[in-house]
Amino acid sequence: MTPREIVLSCLQKYADRGIFTGFGARVDRDGGLVCRFLWHAPEQHRLRFKRKTGLLVFVDLLPGIPYPSAMDRAVREFVAGRRSPALPAHRRMDTAKMKARCRNRNGKMSIEVRCMDGDWEYTATRAVKLVNEIFLDFLAGPYDAYMIEHFGAREE
Repeated sequence: MTPREIVLSCLQKYADRGIFTGFGARVDRDGGLVCRFLWHAPEQHRLRFKRKTGLLVFVDLLPGIPYPSAMDRAVREFVAGRRSPALPAHRRMDTAKMKARCRNRNGKMSIEVRCMDGDWEYTATRAVKLVNEIFLDFLAGPYDAYMIEHFGAREE
């Protein structure tokens, strides 16, 4: 299987299990993938697999984060912290297999993940877990106001 097919298969498994709803994917003109699905937000998430650069990109995942800002730094620190040996293996990114970074353009933060060793199944699965941890572990609690404003979270 090609890397694109592996990535699509991994994402389709999440859709089949009902984790992603409204899942759709198409091949772009460069031979990569553009995927859209509902997950943690009322608007669709966009995930691009860039075949030429070998990147998985959650495009504009976190809107409304000015650069530079304390929240921008905190998101970057959280993502970098996912490499920590102090984390259990199932929650830690293996940097021999993948690398993740944040990119902020016009106040919209994207998460970019690069496969380092050709194990696209690990990379795609771990990228989804990383984004899940951002929403459930990082944003939940300290960033409730952000979640209400940008994702329509309920006020409690």
